[in-house]
Amino acid sequence: MKRLLLILGVNFLAFSTAFSTEQISDILIIGKDTFYLKSFPFDYLRIKEAPFEYNGYTFPHTGCYRGYIATWQIIDEILVLKEVQRIDSLGTQLNIIEYLKNNGYNPKILDGFVKADWYSDTLKCYDLSYSHVFGNAELDNRLYLSKDYLRENDKRIELVFENGKLIKNNIIPIVDYKVGNHLFLYVYYFQDWYIWSEYKKVRVKGVIRENDGRKVRLEILSFGTDKERIIRKVQKEMKDLNNFWVNPRYCKIVE
Repeated sequence: MKRLLLILGVNFLAFSTAFSTEQISDILIIGKDTFYLKSFPFDYLRIKEAPFEYNGYTFPHTGCYRGYIATWQIIDEILVLKEVQRIDSLGTQLNIIEYLKNNGYNPKILDGFVKADWYSDTLKCYDLSYSHVFGNAELDNRLYLSKDYLRENDKRIELVFENGKLIKNNIIPIVDYKVGNHLFLYVYYFQDWYIWSEYKKVRVKGVIRENDGRKVRLEILSFGTDKERIIRKVQKEMKDLNNFWVNPRYCKIVE
């Protein structure tokens, strides 16, 4: 009985995760680079009063349950909140300082912006989808970051914040990926196994042949498996192997 309940519980979690709605990202600016956050520092304040109202609701649709997009920036290694914007055609900007004071929080200011001194977290690369690094041209150039919910040891820590201070930044500039560097990335493929259907992954290895400042073109050297059936599935996911461009930040450098 316990085994049955465990199986049902695992399946329920997998089902609910698969059908959860992808949330619109916050924006983080570091120098001349822009990143996209899939965990939301403003929510860490746990203020009960929502920033905006939408016809009696605190969110406009299921793609943005928090009801806003926040823009953040690093100034002198400090995380500041630049703006909080309404999600609709109005695009109304929240008066952040007034909102915080009205909800019992006395903000500290840096260069006219609110210091996020309440925020401490570790951010890693976020898997937007199984083929996000090469399946969607609009998203390919973006680096998405998220709280390390699953404690994935194989993922490199990208940013670490303590009380609003950026104490670690491991993000590699695109220009630092050189022609001739060997990279690997995990590519997911869909596997049918009796009544179970699940994604598996293989470690695909390649060498950089071009770098256009946004992505790199990889010549694929190996697919991480000798099984032709799996290789065909992986090739299908990767699409054009003769002109395979990828955001290298979703890859790892082969030491």
